[in-house]
Amino acid sequence: MCMEPPHRYVYAPLAERKIILGVTSSSAIYRAIDLSRELIRMGAEVKVFMTEKAMEFVSPILFSWATGSDPVVELTGKAEHIRYGKEYDAMIIAPCTINTLSKIAHGIGDNPVTLTAITFLGLRKKLIIVPAMNINLYKSPQYARAESILKEYGAIIIKPFIIEDKAKFPPISDLARIIDAAINRGRDLEGINVLITAGPTREYIDPVRVITNPSSGLMGVLLALEFYGRGANVTLIHGPLTVKPPYVTRNIEVETTEDMAKAVHDLSSKVDYDVMIFAGAPADYAPVRMFKEKIPSRKGEITLLLKPSPKVIKNIVRKPRVLVGFAAETVGSLDELVEKAREKLYDYNADLIVGNIVGRKDEGFGKEFLHACLVWSDGFECLGTIHKAYLARKIADWVVKRLGH
Repeated sequence: MCMEPPHRYVYAPLAERKIILGVTSSSAIYRAIDLSRELIRMGAEVKVFMTEKAMEFVSPILFSWATGSDPVVELTGKAEHIRYGKEYDAMIIAPCTINTLSKIAHGIGDNPVTLTAITFLGLRKKLIIVPAMNINLYKSPQYARAESILKEYGAIIIKPFIIEDKAKFPPISDLARIIDAAINRGRDLEGINVLITAGPTREYIDPVRVITNPSSGLMGVLLALEFYGRGANVTLIHGPLTVKPPYVTRNIEVETTEDMAKAVHDLSSKVDYDVMIFAGAPADYAPVRMFKEKIPSRKGEITLLLKPSPKVIKNIVRKPRVLVGFAAETVGSLDELVEKAREKLYDYNADLIVGNIVGRKDEGFGKEFLHACLVWSDGFECLGTIHKAYLARKIADWVVKRLGH
């Protein structure tokens, strides 16, 4: 029984990519169904390979429904592992048990998943492994050894979601973005230390009322996932988000602009970051004083005296190799946007400013799309209205070039 695959998203970064999804006998196998459909929405063609034990957990019919294609459940004289290995761009094993991980590491190709994975390593194609297992197995020396061998062979291991003392299958949206970055760009930022700010801050008027803005933090979160997917070590300083922070990054939650500025100061005084990206939208003004009790609504008009909040980007102690700032502007033309962005470039002593237009109905704060221009000292590029995930990739590409990777 096959069903038409889900419709693609407007932004489909995996278009024309052909991906094998290997599934094994983990209790998290049901999550692979959602992953297959998410990858298809992102434009990929997905072919599922199953171990014999995996079929005891989920019927192949369900994956036929999910992908519109019958899974490979056994190897025949047609040498499916060779044929699909040559034809497909990447292989993902999700979920991957310690049994499957160890077999691949030691060259034991006794089922469709392990033999095809070994073939991908031999072809020097991308093999991405997503372990999910009991926490004691994940912490075992056998797991550590097998992971080390596979990384040495060039496999990409995406760490599981550690929660409730369990090594769980990652959140689908995070995992799909990481896979996208790994397939389309590879590990071109391996080992780079990156600090990113995201989301709004809050400045309290009284215990229940705040000054803030409509930022969701999506831009910073997508940047964090893009950089992690390309091998970077990412620290995310974020305000009150309306999207979930990535599970793979070091996340530091703050509330006020002063809190965010202090976090940047403290971290940059201790760590030599290669890249800092200020994608957050901290409140620029705060009340001169906060009322200790809630102001009665029946009081009528009140007058608030505001003071400028600290500039977060100016609280850097050790300047990174690449400094990226954002400039949200209400302008009437791209020329004006570029001009304002260049002013901030020099003011912040930044390498790149991402100028973006806010105040439009379907773009900017809290939306998936942004109208943006990249501005640097001797040039600029206006990208038009683009998906924030695409903008995150453009920024990461620019950083790679600046770093000389």
